[in-house]
Amino acid sequence: MYPWQADQWDYLLRLKQQNRLPHALLFAGIAGTGKAIFADRFSRLLLCQQPTLSNQPCYHCHACRLIEGRAHPNVLWIEPEKEGHAIKVDQIRDANEFIYQSALQGEYRIIIIHPANSMNTNAANALLKTLEEPSSGAVIILISDSFSRLPATILSRCQRILFPRPHQTQALQWLQSELANPATDPALLLKLAHGAPLAALKLVQENQLAGRQILFDALALLAKRQGDPLKSAANVQNMEPVHLLDYMLSWTMDLLRLQLGVGAENLLNTDYKEQLTALSERTDPQRNVKLMADLQRLRAEIYAGIHLNKTLLVESVLIQWMNAAA
Repeated sequence: MYPWQADQWDYLLRLKQQNRLPHALLFAGIAGTGKAIFADRFSRLLLCQQPTLSNQPCYHCHACRLIEGRAHPNVLWIEPEKEGHAIKVDQIRDANEFIYQSALQGEYRIIIIHPANSMNTNAANALLKTLEEPSSGAVIILISDSFSRLPATILSRCQRILFPRPHQTQALQWLQSELANPATDPALLLKLAHGAPLAALKLVQENQLAGRQILFDALALLAKRQGDPLKSAANVQNMEPVHLLDYMLSWTMDLLRLQLGVGAENLLNTDYKEQLTALSERTDPQRNVKLMADLQRLRAEIYAGIHLNKTLLVESVLIQWMNAAA
């Protein structure tokens, strides 16, 4: 458990001790604050055979070891088959069958849906019946980075546990302790991750900054008509489409911040301040707004489970950027 999660842990622990634990919980907050790790730890506590005196899972008993390998018969994780794709109705139907089975070890049967906002419409509708008629001992944990995208019927049946971004000082201290390279700037990482420490660390662990640099350098060249959008698209094909769209959104929104007179200190991509400042004077704000809306639409389509051709998607957004910067 991370230091910024103590309040949420203590609250749920009190509910458990008072036998008032809800059958449906919604862990809500921005990505990268550790909600899924918290859910894993809480499931261990519910099923641990030898909890510590401080009400923590022991991590050594048979149940804890099974949960660590996601092999415990009373815990079911529901996740997209691939990052950025939808959770499908068949996955939720399997979860519905699981929740009504008899517990094999311990008194709880736990379903963790991550991220819950990736459920398509049919999947969300299939889950609703289980939320309305929970079985004894069932605990359903929904994890969401964007809970406003969940149907109101589901939101109304879950107790919401908020995971806000931690205080910057606390987040920077933790991030600095996790970085292997002392030359890495934790403040920049945290800013790029919107204040989410785990998301910031992931940028380094998955070498996402290298792809970001290739993309941003390509955007700068395309704006000067010194690059080929098709060749540039081939250079970033290894990036996940969602990551590419997120970086392009951050780039476009930084341009709009400058064009609207927001101070440069509020930029997200502070290491590209010089390039962004020059482009903000050359690009049309209306075209940037149009590009931002199109990027947001594409991102929403991916999370809705709509299959988009990756090559065509990347080529089209780079061509659109080049035209917007003309």
